[in-house]
Amino acid sequence: MKKIFFILIILFEGHFIYAQQNSDTLKTDSIESNTNKVSWGVKAGINSYNFYGKERDFIFANPDTKFKPGFHAGVFVNTRISKNIELTHELIFSQRRVGVSYKDSSDKTYNSVINSSYIDIIPVNMNYRLSGFKFYAGPYVSVLAAANTKRKDENGNVLRDKSIFGDAANDESKRYYLQKFDFGMNIGLDYQLKDRWSVGLRYTHGFTDLFQNANSSANGNAKKDKIKIYNRGLMLSLAYDLTSYHSYK
Repeated sequence: MKKIFFILIILFEGHFIYAQQNSDTLKTDSIESNTNKVSWGVKAGINSYNFYGKERDFIFANPDTKFKPGFHAGVFVNTRISKNIELTHELIFSQRRVGVSYKDSSDKTYNSVINSSYIDIIPVNMNYRLSGFKFYAGPYVSVLAAANTKRKDENGNVLRDKSIFGDAANDESKRYYLQKFDFGMNIGLDYQLKDRWSVGLRYTHGFTDLFQNANSSANGNAKKDKIKIYNRGLMLSLAYDLTSYHSYK
C-alpha cells in the first residue's frame, strides 16, 4: 500500500507541474478554443462521516453509530477534455468524526467519538458539465494521519486513547486499531457561482475494512474473521479557481 500511495503522489505532482506548463501555452491560444484548458485552485468545507456495516456491535456497545461534523481543505487541478467533459485531481486533508458508544468498568454504556485525520487523494474524477452544473464520479485513496477516541478508565475519568491509531511497540494482535489506508468511490455535484467560486456536495463510500486485527476481542466476544466496518460520508465544499482566466464561461 505504501508503494501505491507514493506512486499516486508522484502522479498528482506530475500532473500539477504539467498543468502549470500547459496553462502558460494555453493562454496564448484563441479565446474561442474550449478544449484542453487547465485550471487549479483551493477548496474547503465541512464533513459529516459515519460507519456502516453489520459488525459495528462487535467493537461498540451500540451498533447505531452517528454522523459527526468535521472539516476538510485542499487543492485541485481540472483539465478540460471537451466542451462538457473534464478530469479533476485532488489532494485534501479531511477530518472524519464518528459518534460511537462504549461500556465502562461497570458495564454501563457511554457516548464517545472517534476522531481520525486523513490525507485524501483523488487520482481522477470524470466530470460532465451541463450549464453551471458539474456531475462527477471517481475513486479515492485515503492515508490515515492520526486517530484517537475518548474513553473512561476504571475510575470514570475521561482520557484520549491514541492506541486506536496503532503502535508497533505494542502487541496489536490483542486489540483492534484503524487501518492506515482507506479506499472507495466518490460521487458529487458542483455548481459554478459568480466569478471563480463554486459550491459542491459529495458522497463518499468506502470499501476497506477499517478496523485491523481480525483476532481482536471486544465487548467480551472473540472474532477470527475480518471486522466489516466501513467509512461513508458527505462533504460540502466551497472552491476558488486560482487561474487567471475563466475556462467555463
